[in-house]
Amino acid sequence: MRLSLCLLLSLLALGASAQTATLAGRVVGTDGGALPGASVVLDGTTRGAAADRDGRFEIVGLGDGTVEVVATLIGYTAARERVTLTRGERTEVTLVLAEATLDAGEVVVTARETLTGRGTLDLPGSGHYIGPRAIEQIGGGDVHRVLREVPGVTIQEEDGYGLRPNIGLRGSGAERSSTITLMEDGVLIAPAPYAAPAAYYFPSVGRMDGVEVRTGAGQIKYGPQTTGGAINLLAARIPDGTAAQGDVVLGPNDQRTLHARVGSSTPSANWLGGLGVGVVAEVRSDNVDGFKTVTGPGGTALVRPGGEAFETGFDKVDLFGRVRLATAPDASVFQSLTLTASRTDEVSDETYLGLTEADFAATPYTRYAASQRDEMDAEHAALRARHVAVFSDRLDLTTTVYRNDFARNWYKLDRVTAAGSAVRIASLLDDPDAYADELAVVRGEATGTLAVKANNRTYLSEGVQTVAGVRLGREGAGALVEAGLRLHADHIDFFQWVDGYSIDGGQMALVSEGQPGTDANRVDRARAVAGFVQADAQWGPLTLTPGLRLESVRLRREDFGTADVTRTGADLTERENNVTALIPGLGAIVEVADGWRVFGGLHRGFAPPDSRSETEPESSVNGEIGVRYGGPAIEVQVAAYRTAYRNLLGSDLAASGGGGTSDQFNGGRVDVSGLEVGASADLARVVRRNAWSVPVRVAYTYTDARFQSAFESDFGPWGTVAVGDKLPYQASHRLYVRAGVERDGWALALLANAVSDMRAVAGQGTIPDTERIGAHAILDLVAEAPLPGGLSLTGRVVNLTDEAYLVARRPAGLRPGLPRTVTVGLRARLGR
Repeated sequence: MRLSLCLLLSLLALGASAQTATLAGRVVGTDGGALPGASVVLDGTTRGAAADRDGRFEIVGLGDGTVEVVATLIGYTAARERVTLTRGERTEVTLVLAEATLDAGEVVVTARETLTGRGTLDLPGSGHYIGPRAIEQIGGGDVHRVLREVPGVTIQEEDGYGLRPNIGLRGSGAERSSTITLMEDGVLIAPAPYAAPAAYYFPSVGRMDGVEVRTGAGQIKYGPQTTGGAINLLAARIPDGTAAQGDVVLGPNDQRTLHARVGSSTPSANWLGGLGVGVVAEVRSDNVDGFKTVTGPGGTALVRPGGEAFETGFDKVDLFGRVRLATAPDASVFQSLTLTASRTDEVSDETYLGLTEADFAATPYTRYAASQRDEMDAEHAALRARHVAVFSDRLDLTTTVYRNDFARNWYKLDRVTAAGSAVRIASLLDDPDAYADELAVVRGEATGTLAVKANNRTYLSEGVQTVAGVRLGREGAGALVEAGLRLHADHIDFFQWVDGYSIDGGQMALVSEGQPGTDANRVDRARAVAGFVQADAQWGPLTLTPGLRLESVRLRREDFGTADVTRTGADLTERENNVTALIPGLGAIVEVADGWRVFGGLHRGFAPPDSRSETEPESSVNGEIGVRYGGPAIEVQVAAYRTAYRNLLGSDLAASGGGGTSDQFNGGRVDVSGLEVGASADLARVVRRNAWSVPVRVAYTYTDARFQSAFESDFGPWGTVAVGDKLPYQASHRLYVRAGVERDGWALALLANAVSDMRAVAGQGTIPDTERIGAHAILDLVAEAPLPGGLSLTGRVVNLTDEAYLVARRPAGLRPGLPRTVTVGLRARLGR
């Protein structure tokens, strides 16, 4: 590894010593006015820049030769110019963009698929956008690492790879990302967003073109969860022209990532009667044997009877494709139809069984013998059809039909028996001294019996949503009024069973095969009608965004009982809960100086309850105030917020150490306040060292979340709650810093992520050692070197200092973060 780093640094130094060319200029409209935010790239490369508020751009560190420079901006046709660059010289060019009717449709598509329009300067509330360059450079396929770039995000690692993320926003719980609204291209993506919002499926971030995060009043139009906020993943876009890309990444433990994408479009296809057509197809495969070792008696590595080691990694394959048809630019009514399909297959050797305190301190990357059969088998399929109609520059209508199917069977250890009664693994790891005999069984050091549960569940989420946009008034004194309606249905079907195993000498043997449906045999359903009206009203420098959302939800459970596996209805019990809520919000932003905005907002938070009539919906009042600056080399956003929960919902998830019933329960009043700071800069541009680029990103989050009600809870992480107790798994401080240097296609960046102490159980005062998630700071290093032919060599070191750190004490026992992992890759980019 040291040799590889030395070679990369030497190559960087060699590239930096060469004299380079600079391309600069302006992007303007046909009237000569500046077009800030326009994207300028060198065709066939990843080099580019964004036009500043005066339309100016600059791309430094280029080589000799003739290049084609392309400028694009949504709502305008692309402009292309061929220019000749000379090392040591500065070449100026002016790119003129003309407005286009066709791209007016793209404006609407972008507005409906995205939360930010890929820009955040003028949002009436907090918002962040992470583009494809950052995703491929810093993420490594792990959404947790991508979202570290965003202040206000709570992350709880679990498996080291980000397979099933635990994400919260502004103090909301992170358990399976169930307290936030998750979307892909503006469509709900959680397996059952109303009936069972826990995200046991999460799209692979490595195939995404962008990630957006919205908090504050402006995000109430998305829903159903409106307290913390919304995260939207932007899938592969159809390119302008023809483009292809591919990545190969190799790492330890037989880690392999293969990723390929190809797409093409034309504005007018004769064989389709002049319709524009575009297509993109993508495949991604991620495989790794895992960084943990399953051990048996004496702590030695356990092998199968055939001599093969037990794997602790995963195999995951994503397929994605979309096709778009669009009318001609001069059509009286622009229309487009986009069909999107995706499929994901995953087999992962993951477990909920962690380690005792002593075993974690000695060997944090081991797994007990009793977890050898644990495996998640999951399949996900998604279909979307989106129709856009732009009747004029003042009226548009977008309608989307969607369906998501998800099936998973997480086969994992549930209970252990030594001599007496069976013990749940969470109870065992909470008090290993009291269950020493059971712990010996789990380690494979004693004989006993094991109950392995097949958590077999299928999900369906489907619906139709439509949004109309009306533009009133004129630029600088007008409004965009949007009204939307969503008809949605989802369900989760539990059909589970338990198999019995013996364990002897660390080897498990099946002794009793359970019958499907005899552990859980029920269906939870939800039907929802949701609508919103929201306006962006502008008066000079002031923009107000009032909005109102309606959620009307019917939640129902049909429990057939474990004795009626054929579901005749003989033992059927039913329960139902109906909820209707009005969710108002008001956001505002005002331009107070050149590049400076002040924003604020107030809105109601909401999340649907479960099907028990005694469970109340989550309800809160949320406020924020902030300031934002956007300049040619520096962007800064600072926001302070406060959330006052009237009722915080908790969920009985096995992922959080619960029983896995998915039932929700009332947590009463909670106050959350915090501060978010996000800043990005190119320090080389600040000091006018134009031959270099020195990008820096800082994200800091302060969170104070405390119960304001006292109560007794059977939920382990809450327990006996007193007024003033801090919520578990909420770090007071999170700091992320990314600093890099780039020149002529070479790049090197250091990423630092620091998290303060967290509680595993609600409380106040000094955190007991047995309930502490210790503070940690992790460094990553990423590098890139250009090669001929549009290729580049990539390298990544995760956890540079090889810190052995604790990420969680749940679901059952202590769990480590990813140890030092070095990967190398080859990247190819062809076309636009």
